[in-house]
Amino acid sequence: MKNDLNRRDLLKAAFVAGSIGLLPGCRQETTGPTQSLGVDYVEGEPLPWINWSSNQACRPAERLAPATEESLVELLTQTSGSIRPVGSGHSFSALVPTDGSLVATDLLSGVISTDDERQQAEVWSGTRLHQLGPALEAHGQALTNLPDIDYQTIAGATATSTHGTGVSMGSLSSLVSGMTLVTPKGELVQCSRENEPDLFRAAQCGLGALGVASRVVIDTVPKFDLVEHSSFENVFDILEDIEAEKANNRHFEFLVFPHTSIALVIRTNEADESTPRVLTPEDPTAVYQIRDAYQSLGTVPVVGDYLYDFALSQGLDGEAQVRSGASHVVLTHDRVVRFREMEYTVPAEVGPDCVQEILDTIKSKNIPVVFPIEYRYVQADDVWMSMFYEQDGCSISVHQFADEDHRAYFAEIEPIFWKYGGRPHWGKLHTLDHSELSKLYPHWKDFLAVREAVDPTGRMLNTHLKQLLGV
Repeated sequence: MKNDLNRRDLLKAAFVAGSIGLLPGCRQETTGPTQSLGVDYVEGEPLPWINWSSNQACRPAERLAPATEESLVELLTQTSGSIRPVGSGHSFSALVPTDGSLVATDLLSGVISTDDERQQAEVWSGTRLHQLGPALEAHGQALTNLPDIDYQTIAGATATSTHGTGVSMGSLSSLVSGMTLVTPKGELVQCSRENEPDLFRAAQCGLGALGVASRVVIDTVPKFDLVEHSSFENVFDILEDIEAEKANNRHFEFLVFPHTSIALVIRTNEADESTPRVLTPEDPTAVYQIRDAYQSLGTVPVVGDYLYDFALSQGLDGEAQVRSGASHVVLTHDRVVRFREMEYTVPAEVGPDCVQEILDTIKSKNIPVVFPIEYRYVQADDVWMSMFYEQDGCSISVHQFADEDHRAYFAEIEPIFWKYGGRPHWGKLHTLDHSELSKLYPHWKDFLAVREAVDPTGRMLNTHLKQLLGV
């Protein structure tokens, strides 16, 4: 199998697989239909809120969108019920749902100021990442790293330690150097490493449990261009050479296709002045064709996995795809296929063993899943509730289409993450509660103490957070 394959060739591979049609499939094709949320619009009742992947929903008593910081302060001062902040609704976990007040900061958006000497920018908390990149570029600045999805607000992304990939780069929470919070009591508090340091350490990845953020000060770098090379390669060859891949690339990740030896490998590095800006069109829906291919071949008894792997390999015969341009453009991608996700971060050194066991389990138990498994590296940080606290991490994400039931699949894989000492992503699906989580975070009690001090009545908590924090 060639090492210089093109992402668009997934479509060709799917056609090859579907056209072979050797035998009718007899094994299970899918994990079954997804469950209905049971939250529909009813005239005269509060408008339902539903998240991006349609697996979390609620009927908040009211939805509030303050247009100024003063209005946000007034909102928390003059109300007494439960409150949950909401960003883009891209979390898969139940951080947002409430029957109280849902507070969106969408109208608090944009860059407030930049400081070239300190390489910092102060931005409104409701600023979406896809807005922030171009806005910082206009000021000659950029974030050192970004996740591959840029729909989130800066407050939501930092509240859950959202991250990209790169062994020398931490999560977005680690880039936060200051924050302005409106506490549940309506107090406007500025915190940083120097001012209210305990509140700051807790708020860097605060789960929306300490108040509503109005402003975020984030560390930046001078704007820069990147060039990304993506190719389809043998995943087992990549795992054998993983240390060199980590060392030789600014950003490195791969997405491996279950039931195959194929991985989409993405290497991204800084571009020099002579590199032209090239953005090759992508097909963000290609994974649907891969599902069709698996249902045509992968379900054939005994030889299904072989046929599926072989057919995809035969269809992948293009050249490497190259994208280059501004960092905020190259690092992010369109993600229009709805899915559900579970992600754990394990210690970096055990990442290869962990993903290998996941792949072996899917194969040995004939789990009918085709959605690629994502594999990334993130640098250790000192953020109390970050998955990367004092630990270089390997983040491994398993996904399932939103129209399929993810529960049995995730339940099969989650214990593997526990075996390797994994910490779950706060914004993604997992089953741990406070008794298990408290053992994974050295500053767990410190976070709880700060939360109790700023919100003794629990206004910022919903059912999910009470279970997580043991409140």
